[in-house]
Amino acid sequence: MKRITAIVTLCLCCLTTLQAQTQYERNDFTFKITKMKNADGEISEVTLGTYVGNKLIKEYFFQLDATVSEEMAETIGTISETDINFDGYPDVDIYLGYWGGFANNTQHEALLWDQQQHCFIQPEGYSGIGEPQFDPEKKYIFTTLSAGPDDRVTTYYRWQGHKLQRYLENTWSIAGDDDLLIFDGLLNLPLQRFDAKLDGRTPVIIAFQQNSDSIVAGYIYYPNAKHPAPILIAGSVSQYEGINYYYFNEYQADGKISGTISIQHQATDRWDDKVEGTWTNPKTEKEYQLTDIISSREAPRWFTKSLLTPEDPNNIGREYSFQIWRQGYDCYMGGNITFRAAGKNKVYFDCANVVHNIAEGSSKEGRPAVLNGNTFDYLNVNECGYGFRATFYPKFVKLTTITDRESLDCFGANSAFDGIYLKVKQ
Repeated sequence: MKRITAIVTLCLCCLTTLQAQTQYERNDFTFKITKMKNADGEISEVTLGTYVGNKLIKEYFFQLDATVSEEMAETIGTISETDINFDGYPDVDIYLGYWGGFANNTQHEALLWDQQQHCFIQPEGYSGIGEPQFDPEKKYIFTTLSAGPDDRVTTYYRWQGHKLQRYLENTWSIAGDDDLLIFDGLLNLPLQRFDAKLDGRTPVIIAFQQNSDSIVAGYIYYPNAKHPAPILIAGSVSQYEGINYYYFNEYQADGKISGTISIQHQATDRWDDKVEGTWTNPKTEKEYQLTDIISSREAPRWFTKSLLTPEDPNNIGREYSFQIWRQGYDCYMGGNITFRAAGKNKVYFDCANVVHNIAEGSSKEGRPAVLNGNTFDYLNVNECGYGFRATFYPKFVKLTTITDRESLDCFGANSAFDGIYLKVKQ
């Protein structure tokens, strides 16, 4: 019912804006709360009226998740006008009571002021998160709830339009036995985590982020290894009919790929997400099923800094590489690209990629690649007009062909610069 109400509210907001002869500003509005009783005489619903002067503009109706007696309902419907979505305009938070249990188990609803439409909109994902705490400087919302008698879980959220999206969770001990970890360096993108076993035996943790360019990057961790340490994984994701298809390579420090990971994930944002996948050894081609998979957004203690933060142009490495075992050649083959500075935000490069066939090319002397932020496009690498894009991140660079298939004719068949190259020399 709440989802339907939110959708209808959004549509009515648009219609009201289009039909209104007077366009109101945010500071024109005042609010009035009316508490409604159920058949048992308990407060079960709150009506919020938005007014300009004495004129009622619109009413919003909110059901209480836990009804309360009239004597206990003094704070029900308390309004706080604060900038909930950090856009510079005050919104409306409505307190609707206490569920019981942990102190922060409270119900809040909200109205967001939309300056473009000049009206209030009911957001998605705000109700039910508990007691919201706001960080206007870093522009996120967090809540802390109970995770058992000795632990607490802090959940971090960020706005995507009018939807509040869960980014990650951190479970910690109230005894303070663990070192305090700060996850601000990971709050640029939502975190996805899978706890699983390889063929039902070897435990493994896979945690990663995904950006708007469908690049995924994070770590895989084998807790029962002799010297457990997170191993970098990077790759891509595609979507089809509500299913995310992830493909990762597992990179050692020298750029050698020690495993490939394929995961299918149909997210429901509940405990019953549908997940299946495999881990494959590229040298032996032995495939292990991922079993007993649990999906969450719990941040591992060894993953506190995003791998998908755009790289500073001044911090580009000298050499990037990847190598994967090729069965037909009985050896490692891959790609290598080196860079040297050519002035502010300018670099010369020399690239070779021999996974399928040979693709080689260099920047022309006097015509370096020019960085725009963490990317550059470079055309006419060879006489066929080949061009590619380089996108830099803290630990790797992604090369992507940006010209048509005919531009590949100067290379061996099926060859190009494409791939994720690990930074091996700073």
